Amino acid sequence: MTTDWILTRRIALELERALRSGRVIDVGLLEDGRFAVRVGGLRGRGDATLAVDAFGSPPLATLTGQDISLAADPGWTRAISAALRGMRVLGVRARPGDRVVVVTLRTSSRFGVTSELRLVLELIPRFGNVLVVRDRTIVAAAKQFSPAQNEARSIQAGAPYAPPPLPQPSLDHAGFTAALAAAGTDARAAARALGAFAPQLPRLLAESLIAEAAAIPWPAAAPLAAWLEKRTADILSSTGGEPDGLGDVHAYYRAEKLVAVHVLPLAQFAGLRHELGPQLLPLLAQARAADDDVQASSKVERRRTLLSSRIAKRRSALVAEQASVEGKRDDAAGRDRLRAAGDALHTHAGEVPPGAAAFVPPTQPDLIIELDPELDAKANAQAYFARYRKASDALPHLERRLATLAARLTSLEELAFETERGDAATLDDIAAALDELDGKRAPARPARGKPRAILRFEQPSGARIYVGRSPRENVEVTFRIARPDDLWFHARNIPGSHVVLQAPDGGDAADADLDFAANLAATHSRARSAPRVDIDYTERKHVRKARDGAPGLVWYTDARTRVGRPQS
Repeated sequence: MTTDWILTRRIALELERALRSGRVIDVGLLEDGRFAVRVGGLRGRGDATLAVDAFGSPPLATLTGQDISLAADPGWTRAISAALRGMRVLGVRARPGDRVVVVTLRTSSRFGVTSELRLVLELIPRFGNVLVVRDRTIVAAAKQFSPAQNEARSIQAGAPYAPPPLPQPSLDHAGFTAALAAAGTDARAAARALGAFAPQLPRLLAESLIAEAAAIPWPAAAPLAAWLEKRTADILSSTGGEPDGLGDVHAYYRAEKLVAVHVLPLAQFAGLRHELGPQLLPLLAQARAADDDVQASSKVERRRTLLSSRIAKRRSALVAEQASVEGKRDDAAGRDRLRAAGDALHTHAGEVPPGAAAFVPPTQPDLIIELDPELDAKANAQAYFARYRKASDALPHLERRLATLAARLTSLEELAFETERGDAATLDDIAAALDELDGKRAPARPARGKPRAILRFEQPSGARIYVGRSPRENVEVTFRIARPDDLWFHARNIPGSHVVLQAPDGGDAADADLDFAANLAATHSRARSAPRVDIDYTERKHVRKARDGAPGLVWYTDARTRVGRPQS
């Protein structure tokens, strides 16, 4: 989506009609970080919120129904809020030839003294800003920079305000003609040449003129340059003054995605679905929401990939450690060799030469015993007995370590499954669970939107069924919602959701409810593509949190089994 000064002028005109005569009742940031001004007292229209994404791509000003966040605002928004609150919108205008919207506000004291401010929205890509100006002096600004930081233009509170410089042509007519000749059939190069010759012509319209020109056979570059110059002058002349009214807005769609909008038709999009609409602001809000969804989805997928990689690396390390510990546990032959060496040295102590580095007992020619030359035979024997006892004493510790490793590997399998299906909030839970498994203190993470409600099903029998769909939800369902005698379901030996069935008060669970709960456990498991899944179920009082496991990892006893059939 691309904007330009002509679209900005249309934005200002629609904002003028929506906000004129309203009073500023609140100023701050929306939940998504955009600067916002809440305007009330609009006759017959209720309240409206002007949302400004000055630092987006592209920068936009739209109307939204979102509320201003109650969270603390940065200092610049507080300064702007103190200046604007209670003022009335006098008008909204756009600076000719530039993407700058100016909202004029006025207030009068009870003594009749008027005060006027301008809220300046500079919607310029990479250089967006929000400022409040009184007369020609800057009162507050989102971004401030000194002459040392920008020689061409500075923005500082208390300093005079100068609008952004307008672009200047870099090609004269002769240079433009030569550039068109060099571009040939390259439409992008021709559009760049036209932009350098007439920078006040928006890029979308320059590309549209080049697309129109491509349908005409030109004998040389000179007549093409003259035609483009005349068409540019016609467009700029027709759009130069204040518009008399609101004409149709041209919207172009590829499939269901809004690709471009403008108040003039765009020839380069002639092959796309073309619709006419009465307003620009709703279309811009629609495009921004779609971009937000794409960006949010992309961020979630990148985070999912990073978490999956982290889980895989952690699993590889645990598998390697598990193999090492199992090797130490299972090395009975090694322990037996230590004891045999000690026994042989004790038996043949008189036959071991002083200072020897090795000894082979005559009764065991295949046993080569390494010795410490500094020690005698008995001392070497005691050293071997000590190593034998240490290896034997380590067995219980090794068994406990193997149990811990097995629990952590099971946890990682569960977390890998949750990572595959989780939303943004679930990925936060998974990251915290991984930190906990690694013995780290989980850092505080900002909430990503409102937490979703626990999935709940009300059955005709009066039974209630709850499904956890993340580590946090599994803990909630099993250890906070479920009562001791409620039935708990889980796919056998497969990562999946915790499902709890609460029978009607004073009754037992019906077979239909048991089947439904088993089907839910199968549907929300890693085996959801299988035709049938073995589901274990038991009373909640037989379910315990697993030691050394991630949140949601449990062990259970007294289980029965039903067949669950995953549903779509």
